[in-house]
Amino acid sequence: MKPSLRLLTLLCLMSFQSVFAQRPGGPQDTIYYHGNENLNIYILSSDYHKLTKDDQLQNILLDFQNKLKEIKNMVPSSSSYKIEYQYNSKIEILKSDRIASFTISEGKSLKQDFQNQALITDPGSRYHVNIGFDGLETLVNADFTQIIGEIIAELPEKDRYLRYLEYQPEATTNKAKLIQNRPSGYLDMLSLQAGVGANVYRSKFLTDITGELSLQLNQKGILRNQIYVSNNLMFSFDESNSAVINNFTNIGYRRNFSNQRDKPNWLGVEFGTLTKRSGDIFQPNTMRFGFNWKAAKHITVAPQMYFDGFFKNVSPGFRIGIGL
Repeated sequence: MKPSLRLLTLLCLMSFQSVFAQRPGGPQDTIYYHGNENLNIYILSSDYHKLTKDDQLQNILLDFQNKLKEIKNMVPSSSSYKIEYQYNSKIEILKSDRIASFTISEGKSLKQDFQNQALITDPGSRYHVNIGFDGLETLVNADFTQIIGEIIAELPEKDRYLRYLEYQPEATTNKAKLIQNRPSGYLDMLSLQAGVGANVYRSKFLTDITGELSLQLNQKGILRNQIYVSNNLMFSFDESNSAVINNFTNIGYRRNFSNQRDKPNWLGVEFGTLTKRSGDIFQPNTMRFGFNWKAAKHITVAPQMYFDGFFKNVSPGFRIGIGL
């Protein structure tokens, strides 16, 4: 293998290693059940439709109540506290130093929060449940099976958006009713970007000015997929100091492999063709194929292969782009 091709292969491997070394997790759907003046429930899940597939959450909550009944005499009655329960693992009662907590509404009025809190998780991290309550008896006697069943009955159709769902009991039937259903996180968008780049091709250094139009599609509040068209106006100077301008028009696809909403990690593929040629830097009908990795917020790295005809005269290339 030629040294230049070895370098191209190494750059590709480094790009893939960096992209796939991602931390698990990501944004979660939120279900908020405002039960009454003594109880509310927040349920966090990577997909709210998991509730419809089995009774795992109901079983976790019932097991929590049963364990709580065994140790309720140890729960303090004269101070605030927090209960942390890991399903089939452990339960802890922690004394809180908080005297009182208030939420400021949009109308600037104060509403006192619940005195106590229960945090419930399962080993598979499918659900995180946060329950606010005042009296322990309210928590012990709550009918979680009925509450979850009523929530499931009102769940909207599944889609790819991150969702915030809010429930409240109806005044007449006291059944949980969906009162708010809104997407959160990033939504689909069109993006127009410009930048400059530095290219190396056959021992020649070329600069470029780039424009790009992309359609970015979200999945669970994260911009996950991009389809784009771009234009690279590449220029250099010949021996007489005259500008030599070539132009590549490209189509590409990128995927974001990060689960952190504001720290994306894009990797994609791109195919381009020579649409304006001058000088002898590129042969007629030159095309290129490459990877496109966004190494930092405004920096892209692109190992490439140039060829003319049907993969004839294959030559490696490399580009570093800086977004404006």
